[in-house]
Amino acid sequence: MVGLRLLPLLMGAVLLGPAFIEAQAPGDSLDQGARPQDPAPPEASRGDPHASWLARLISDGRPTRLEDLSGLSCAGCHKTITEEWRHSTHATAWIDPHYKRALKKIRRKRGCTGCHAPVPLMGKPPTKIPATRKDDAHLGVTCATCHLAADGKTMLGPEGHANEGHPSEARELFNHETSNALCITCHNVNIGPVLGVAKDFEASGQAELGDSCVGCHMPAIKRDWANDELSGKPGILRSGRSHRLETSRDPAFLREAMNLAGKFTNAGALLTVTNLTGHRVPGLIGRELTLRLSLYNAKGQRLSRLSHTFNHRSHLPVEADFELALEGLGATELRVTGIHKAPGMVKPVTFIERTFER
Repeated sequence: MVGLRLLPLLMGAVLLGPAFIEAQAPGDSLDQGARPQDPAPPEASRGDPHASWLARLISDGRPTRLEDLSGLSCAGCHKTITEEWRHSTHATAWIDPHYKRALKKIRRKRGCTGCHAPVPLMGKPPTKIPATRKDDAHLGVTCATCHLAADGKTMLGPEGHANEGHPSEARELFNHETSNALCITCHNVNIGPVLGVAKDFEASGQAELGDSCVGCHMPAIKRDWANDELSGKPGILRSGRSHRLETSRDPAFLREAMNLAGKFTNAGALLTVTNLTGHRVPGLIGRELTLRLSLYNAKGQRLSRLSHTFNHRSHLPVEADFELALEGLGATELRVTGIHKAPGMVKPVTFIERTFER
């Protein structure tokens, strides 16, 4: 006997997703398909050099780098940050082929284009979708989108360092410990395959606990914040936030979205899945995260197995635990594999491999 249930914490919702459940006779052993054969396990953990992070990105039909930087005046003095940004989904937001296909099916296209090539956010009411930028739309979500002040000259940020290139000013809006408003502007919209996951964050207590969009998706980093425009010589090192933007395209980052806690019971084993993010998981229509569980005895015989899929119809809510139970007397080992499927992916990708032993 195997089972599953969701334990709501703060949200109070109960959602059960599609599950494949099969009891297995003790005579079946390890070499009879106990381990799912899924390619491309995560190669490394977060915190690797940028090149290693780039190598981990899954192949899902989207570009991993914006090649055309024409019109981006910031690139001359901010080469390092530009290189981070040009590999992000912000930089490729306008040229993303998935976006282009989805846009054809949307009647009111402004609801999409305004966030895929937005004008500077500082000159608009914070509750409205930004207007679509008329020039250099290929740059997607640019430096100016978040950093250019309403005067069209001053660059805003968390510190406002004086420099010769432009006026600078510190704004509390860039203190991720107190504000998530910039991210929420676009990420609270439900349209097409996009889910407004920022609504989950706003409705939760995550901000009060000190969590933030930037805290997860823009890891702390120390690098030269600017360089000499003529010589290219890097400036002084400063602490900041990576602009490459961590997303579920990196299996190592996706693995951090949930905590797995396995324990053995008198009847078998229990796996508790906890959402560690500030929003539902997964956060995109078409994305699926499947957990495959197998229970074994000391002889390596499989006692039972279970597969559960989280998708947009049966997601893992923010601040919720989900339980998966397998029965098997004499169980000594619980194996868990997480499989990620998303639109455009050539093949499913393994993002979790865990073993729990009695």
